[in-house]
Order: sequence, then C-alpha cells, then structure tokens
Amino acid sequence: MGSDLSDLVLPLLAIEGFPLLDIVASAALLALLVVIRLVATRMLRSKTEASPHIQRRWAATIRNILFFLGLIGLVLIWAPQLRTFALSLTAVAVALVVATKELILCFSGSFLRASTRSFAIGDGIEIGTIRGEVVDHNIFVTALHEFDGNAQSFQFTGRTVVVPNSILLNTPVRNFSLLREFTYHSFSLTLEPTANVFEHQDMIEATVEQHYAPHRERAAQVNAAIERRSSVDLKDALVAVRFGTTDIGRYRVTITLFCPSSAAETLERQITCDLMSRLHDLARQAVSEGEQASPAGE
Repeated sequence: MGSDLSDLVLPLLAIEGFPLLDIVASAALLALLVVIRLVATRMLRSKTEASPHIQRRWAATIRNILFFLGLIGLVLIWAPQLRTFALSLTAVAVALVVATKELILCFSGSFLRASTRSFAIGDGIEIGTIRGEVVDHNIFVTALHEFDGNAQSFQFTGRTVVVPNSILLNTPVRNFSLLREFTYHSFSLTLEPTANVFEHQDMIEATVEQHYAPHRERAAQVNAAIERRSSVDLKDALVAVRFGTTDIGRYRVTITLFCPSSAAETLERQITCDLMSRLHDLARQAVSEGEQASPAGE
C-alpha cells in the first residue's frame, strides 16, 4: 500500500509547478478548522446553564468566524496561483475583445438604435451618404433598398445596401419617413432680363397656384398631421414664390412646393413649361412694342 501511494505522489512532485504543498496546506487548514469547530461545539453543549438560543447564537458565530478564517487562509495559500490565473484570464479577455471588436461595435450600434428608436423597418433614412428604405435589421447589420442620388427623390436604384450597425455609433442618421409621401420641393427659373418679371408677380403666383390647387387640401392635412406626430412646427406656407437675381444680373424665380413626392417632378415640369412659355410671350411682346415705338420716336 505504501509503495502504491509513493508511486502516485512521486510523479506529482516531479511535475514542475504542481501545487502539492498548497494542497497539503489547504487540507491541513480545513482539518484544523473542523477540529476547532468540533471542540467549540462540544464545549458549548457542556454548558448546560446557557439557554438553547444562546447556544445556537454562539454556534452560528463560531461557524461564521471559522468560515471567514478558512476563506482568508485559502486565499493566502493560493495567492500565487490565483494571480497567475487572473493574468491568464485577463489575457484571454483582451484577446477576445480584440478579435470580436467589430462584432461588439455592431451590437452596441444595434442597442443604440433600439434604445433611441431612430428608425424601423419601412422608414426612409440617410446614413452618411447612403439613402434608402430600411427592409431588415438585426443585431449586426441593417439592410436598405437604395434610393437614387437626388436628395429629393425616392426612386429605388434596384440595389440593396447592407451596412454594419457599428456605423451608427459615429455617423448621423437622418429619418425622413414623415416627409416621404410629401416633401418640400424647390426649383428655380433663370430668365434673361428682357421682360420685367417683377411686374408680373401676380401672374406667376396665379400660374403656380393653378397647377398646385389639386394638391393643396391634401397637403394641408398632411402638414398638420406631421406637426401633431412630431411636435415640430413645419413651414406654414404650402407654396412660396421668391424673386431675385443671379450674380450676372439675370432674373431668378424660386418656387417651393409642399407636394406629394411622386408628383414633384411632374409639377416642376408643368409649372416650368407654362411659366417659361408665358414669360417668353411677354418678352417677345416687350421687344415688339419697343420696335414699334422706335420709328415713332424717330
């Protein structure tokens, strides 16, 4: 039997770093604490003059004290091994963080999106230079059906863009879903100063209103609904016509419409064609009247 035990112990001692002494010290400490508890318990029971609840109180106190002494003793005995284990654990944790850095950033971006409710599936958003409709998202990526490059257009390009959620941590996200069906559409007309467009302001505004009239009632309702939902005051004017000049002295008429996004280009084309045609007629009429007045003046 002795030879068998030595056959087991000697190979363990031969292993470098095997904490045999720590195991022996731990076993001795635990045995000593058990003996102390047994002796203390026997001494308490021998004091028959003490009431039962006093004995239980002292027994619990002794047990707790011995437990903490044992815990502190084991920590002191195993301190070198615990330090080595902590360093190894720290190295593993650092390696895991470095290896999964991008995944952690994606998860953080997903948590930011969920906590701020910045967008949901079906919303039209802009992330940096990417514009599109959100079709899917998870804890790692967000998928968009891309819009074309025009900032006021919502036409799909047919491409699907998948962006990592980590981009949400350092890139502004613009959600324009509230203004997706209706948008503020602006365009300008630049004219030669052959006819004074400032004298024809009423005609220009009436022409714009004529083409915009079918959309006015619906646009007013949508404008009020967006203000209620977003608690943001939008522009009250559904139609705005501004007059000015360019740097080289040409006339410029800028028109802004709060109109359906699908009808924006059609309205721009119709208004541009109608106004340019009328202003061209006015300019030609002004030139004709000038030519007629010239011989009379001579």
